Amino acid sequence: MNQGPQGLISVGEILAYINQDRYLSLSEAVAYLNLSERTIRERLLEIPHFRVGSKLLFRKSELDAWLLRYRERSSEMDLGKIADEALEGILQPGRKL
Repeated sequence: MNQGPQGLISVGEILAYINQDRYLSLSEAVAYLNLSERTIRERLLEIPHFRVGSKLLFRKSELDAWLLRYRERSSEMDLGKIADEALEGILQPGRKL
């Protein structure tokens, strides 16, 4: 890797630092989660956070873990049934390929 003059950091290094697991303020958590401040405050009993005086801090990785609990997964799809239905639409009775 080519290094520039000593004391300079690359844009990549800056972006890596910004995206690392860090503490977010309430306003940053609101923006990161795309939730209202009211929703976050209402769920403080379940959202991992730190309180320093009146300031709330949230660790980014803990917000990610909390949010994953609300992930909805589609039910298992029956790929065979989907394929059969697709073929029925293509292969109508009496139709030849």
